[in-house]
Amino acid sequence: MFDEFAPALPHGGDLTYASAVFGEPDEPWQDLSTGISPWGYRVINIPSHVWRDLPGANTLLCKAAAEYYQSRPEFVVPVPGSQFALGQLPLLLPPAAVALPAIGYAEHAKAWQQAGHQIVFYDAIAQLCQLAEQATVTHAVVINPNNPTGEVCPLNTLEFLHSILPGVVLVDEAFIDALALPSAVILLPSLPRLCVLRSVGKFFGLAGVRLGFLLNSAELAEPLRQTLPPWAIGHPAQWLGERALNDRAWQLAQRLRLRDAQQQLLTLLQRFVGAQCTLAGGGLFVTLRGPWHTLMHLYQRLAEQGIYTRWCHWPEPTGATVNADAWLRFGLPIDGGTRLARVLTTITL
Repeated sequence: MFDEFAPALPHGGDLTYASAVFGEPDEPWQDLSTGISPWGYRVINIPSHVWRDLPGANTLLCKAAAEYYQSRPEFVVPVPGSQFALGQLPLLLPPAAVALPAIGYAEHAKAWQQAGHQIVFYDAIAQLCQLAEQATVTHAVVINPNNPTGEVCPLNTLEFLHSILPGVVLVDEAFIDALALPSAVILLPSLPRLCVLRSVGKFFGLAGVRLGFLLNSAELAEPLRQTLPPWAIGHPAQWLGERALNDRAWQLAQRLRLRDAQQQLLTLLQRFVGAQCTLAGGGLFVTLRGPWHTLMHLYQRLAEQGIYTRWCHWPEPTGATVNADAWLRFGLPIDGGTRLARVLTTITL
């Protein structure tokens, strides 16, 4: 069952759930579960008409997105959060077998399954390539970088998958902005069945405006546009998104800030876990991989002291699988890890 591979929590950032399970902490919750940048893009003096008027054509937003993503405006489909496109795209395709990462954002599997597709899980990109070569699947979903494992699929592998699979190759790049990685968007002109999801929520710290994009160079962009209701992208989201995507100086400062914050977090966690776990950086998060019981203990002790992280696991270990791996993902702390470091000194693995 695919639910076995999903994060144990209903949604990242659900502090109501955390409080119900662990109780209210002595200090306010520090939410490291979401992977959203703690430093968000902000503007002041938003004109009153932005709140009053219905949104018009999103031409300027598409132009800003095309320039930021180094693509073409006609390839860009603005959506009310990349989650919307993630859920709609499987409905636009005839039911078939689709390859999905066994450990990854569980909403992908949920959307394809609800649309009537057959789910085939893969553990790593090498296994995905084997499935493609064996003609086991029609479509493939790649999360680049993977959330939470941090695995990255190279562009030449995406080209290979597109060449051998008869269906869609969907690349979710929600976390790529903070990394010095080439985007699959540059492949769009030559790969018509390639779809790329991008999010304004994570890197720009604007999850609340619900703005994302699907990029495709051929026949899939227009059907997705047709699924959008009138005024799907609110006027504030259009206005703010356009400015954030055009603000190169802020973007550079943000990348430097996130790079430094990730390195601080990597250093702190490596010092704490030593050789017991491996670490992977995803730009906006750091993930520990290690023994199930070790990371469950850490997850619980942190939560009991008000630090909420993201837990992900294989089926719960019993008997022969007692040494199964788990993943524990940490978002970037806005305080540089000061509180986390203090709490870690009280925990023994």
